[in-house]
Amino acid sequence: MEQNNFLIPLKYLLFPFAILYDLITQIRNYFYDKKWFYSVEPSVYTISVGNITVGGTGKTPHIEYLIRYFLDKNKEDKNYKLATLSRGYGRKTKGFILANPETTASEIGDEPMQFYQKFVSNNNKQSKEKVTITVCEKRVLGAQKILELFPQTKTILLDDAFQHRAIKPHFSILLSDYNRPFYEDFLLPMGRIRENRKGAKRANVVLVSKSPLDLTEESKQFIRNKINNYTSSPVFFTGFEYDKPVSLLNNEILKLENSKKYSFGILTGIANYRPFQKYIKTKFSDFGTLETQKHFADHYNYTEKDIEFLKEINQNSDSKIIWFTTEKDAVKLRPLIESFTKEEQNRILIFYIPIKIIFLDKNEEKQFQELIK
Repeated sequence: MEQNNFLIPLKYLLFPFAILYDLITQIRNYFYDKKWFYSVEPSVYTISVGNITVGGTGKTPHIEYLIRYFLDKNKEDKNYKLATLSRGYGRKTKGFILANPETTASEIGDEPMQFYQKFVSNNNKQSKEKVTITVCEKRVLGAQKILELFPQTKTILLDDAFQHRAIKPHFSILLSDYNRPFYEDFLLPMGRIRENRKGAKRANVVLVSKSPLDLTEESKQFIRNKINNYTSSPVFFTGFEYDKPVSLLNNEILKLENSKKYSFGILTGIANYRPFQKYIKTKFSDFGTLETQKHFADHYNYTEKDIEFLKEINQNSDSKIIWFTTEKDAVKLRPLIESFTKEEQNRILIFYIPIKIIFLDKNEEKQFQELIK
């Protein structure tokens, strides 16, 4: 795990606070384990996707994988209904909200908005009729509202609910970032994990996300052994597969000419931009160079002022900069860019890159699907 040398003394100064945080979270978990704190198990099959680490471990593409899996598995069932339930991190609202055509990212959060745009407001009739996107900070209440509104719901996917122990899922998926494994990290505020590593024992399966697609079996076994110090659950490996860049303004696919040299930029508001940065540098190195980057905090709520530079940057330049952003950022950037004049929009070359997760081993994927079915 990467560390800046000047932060090391500060980290150890925070050690007493990490001990206190550990004590509080372990007492809380103990009370839930002993059933002194009450957990509610929904009446329909519920899967939780979460992590121990603060920040991005790839929950969103894993939720999308599950949506696709269950839709495909139940494609012959006309009455099948699936719902996602997220906290809606970064939203400006509270309580239960059901996504609808008028909903914005500021009302439900960027990730639920991404789910809605991809599976409900698209032209795919099958997913549009079978998928419901909701947010509620109180997951028990959220699950109850889903079943009140859509009693035919058969599957609920809980987004980022591993520590939300008031609700008890039927199956729990724990994600561990390959680049920042929880077994090498420390408790808040000294490190980036939300609870003691022993909390991993609650998971029914651990997925090591963002793994290199060429990861060796020896490396996999080393990681498995480390994780199995905290849980006996199966450990599988997933990585990202990037799709072709898509324009934010007209949904056209980016086409580059081998005979030209381009200038590229990156604009993100995600927890860990480095894998995305690495992909851009590697994938497009034959077409040009990465000239500029702008990175904001995770779940950042962009303002028009933040992206004002996009209007000007290509105005007086022969070599226009092509900007890349993530799919999660695109749901918040698109409305802002669409508010620009047509002349300003025509100067902006910005594309998002869709991603989906793939299992490094097809046999592991089959085992995983057997577990969750």
